Amino acid sequence: MNKWTKALGVIAATAMLVPLAACGGSRGATTAGGSGSDTVKVGISMPEQMLERWKIDGENLKKQLEGYGYDVTLQYADGKTDLQTSQIQNMANNGMNYVVIASIDGTATGAAAEQVAANGGKVIAYDRLVMNTDAVDYYTTFSLEDVGRMQGEYIEQKLGLKDGQKGPFNVELMAGSPTDNNAGYYFKGAWDVLGPYFKSGVLQSKSGKVPASADDWQSIGIDNWDRQKAQNEMENRINSFYNDGTKLDAVLAQNDAEATGTYNTVEAAGWDYYPIITGQDAEKANVQAIVQGKQSMTVYKDTRELAKATAEMIKALVDGKEPKAPDTFNNGVKDVPSQLLTPVTVDKDNLKEVLVDGGYISAADAGL
Repeated sequence: MNKWTKALGVIAATAMLVPLAACGGSRGATTAGGSGSDTVKVGISMPEQMLERWKIDGENLKKQLEGYGYDVTLQYADGKTDLQTSQIQNMANNGMNYVVIASIDGTATGAAAEQVAANGGKVIAYDRLVMNTDAVDYYTTFSLEDVGRMQGEYIEQKLGLKDGQKGPFNVELMAGSPTDNNAGYYFKGAWDVLGPYFKSGVLQSKSGKVPASADDWQSIGIDNWDRQKAQNEMENRINSFYNDGTKLDAVLAQNDAEATGTYNTVEAAGWDYYPIITGQDAEKANVQAIVQGKQSMTVYKDTRELAKATAEMIKALVDGKEPKAPDTFNNGVKDVPSQLLTPVTVDKDNLKEVLVDGGYISAADAGL
């Protein structure tokens, strides 16, 4: 569809003078309100199902959108970048008016997003920004640096650093997947808190795997946020630097998969204690690990609210209204209008109140 056909579709939909189908195809349906004969078609591309959160995200978003009467296609890419690209391209070719993309690799999905745009659809980046393209229209996520800041502040609090404890304390650091744009923000948030303590010598890492700055976070990244890779990494560090009785005080694990890999390694080492271990996503198994004392905390991002915000954004666009997107994130090409939600720190002290009483997880699933 060329830009003149697209413009005519918008004018006709606004004036409500002619049927949408006469305006040149599916793009008209994205601006018309969805009350006509054309069905709004939405594609959802999720990265995988191995991490519980993405399965929950996909199902929540699909349910929300179907509640508006939209025709929804949900696909998971099994952690394979090529498969995700192919799935998004197929969505574009099948005339999706909107495609929601939670990228495996935010750069790799750019070309597929451009195909969606070329076919007249709009692209909403979900939790992970699509990079280096002007084809992404909106972005919904959580306040990214706050996630890392909460993890860093938890370690700071539990080690008594603000109270003047001098240590030195042994802290090992892991960042997220080098292909995930969000991971850099997570680490920056944590490093803003912990970095000064490393520079002063209050914190140290026996492995020496401490980035020179927040910009060097990829040097300690765990590919694809993979649990087994995180476990292998921690096994190497523990076996090499902490098997002589040296105490490991804390581990900055930036999601629950990395946290799982860490406490699995500690268990295998036969230690009689667990270091402070952070996390993110409030996976059921990790919530149970917090109850059991294996993991210290997780950053809870209520994906029900993220799905709701994304669905409401699409609904506003369908209805010809301006969606709520008061913030922006730069993806290397443009400042993408964004909506940021607020994460919450969860540990054993507030787990029941936040997760169970809040209806996110049952008491049984939490191990209570």
